[in-house]
Amino acid sequence: NPTKGDVVGYDFIHNDGIPYDDQGHGSHCAGTIGAVGGNGVGVSGVNQRVSIMGVKFLSAEGSGTTEGAIQAIDYAVEHGAKVLSNSWGGPSDGNNNALQDSIKRAQDKGVLFIAAAGNDGKNNDDARQASYPAAFDNENIIAVAATDDKDGMAYFSNYGKVSTDVGAPGVNVYSLAPGNKYASMSGTSMACPHVAGAAALVWSKHPDWDWRKVKEVLMN
Repeated sequence: NPTKGDVVGYDFIHNDGIPYDDQGHGSHCAGTIGAVGGNGVGVSGVNQRVSIMGVKFLSAEGSGTTEGAIQAIDYAVEHGAKVLSNSWGGPSDGNNNALQDSIKRAQDKGVLFIAAAGNDGKNNDDARQASYPAAFDNENIIAVAATDDKDGMAYFSNYGKVSTDVGAPGVNVYSLAPGNKYASMSGTSMACPHVAGAAALVWSKHPDWDWRKVKEVLMN
């Protein structure tokens, strides 16, 4: 139910209902999730018939706040999103409890939280160097490492025996760019939407499943 002109989502940077991608990262991730296939143009998303809610809390420079992230998560959950694709993160900034609580609120509403593991080549099991939110132990998180074209782990990808759940393509991924263009990008940011798209696709085939079952099937 739009209340602030927010038909397609919300922009917490400019506080309006137009989450325009002025950076390029969001369009690329969205294309991997759900670009229309079979039309002979560009790329094909993992889930070609999907509704995407654009929720923006990062600026054109790619920076934002933990507070903005929490607002974005709460907004998406309150407006009915079932799978959250989170190609963002960083080291702990001391406000992690509030961020972790917002992911728990998502879990309580039956929502899956897919998170990019991070691009520092570090072990997310070690809290001193981990990237959050991927390294949180919330049950509804699926943390995604990046793989290359040989199905090996990308050299830059964070990892973690406990904290990281699956791997997905994250090297030279071709997808959408603003202005009706296409681009290749690398990062766990590119891996994350592969899993988010797969989660939405699996869930659409089994609408009676809960987030636990969807996560279990993807991990198995």
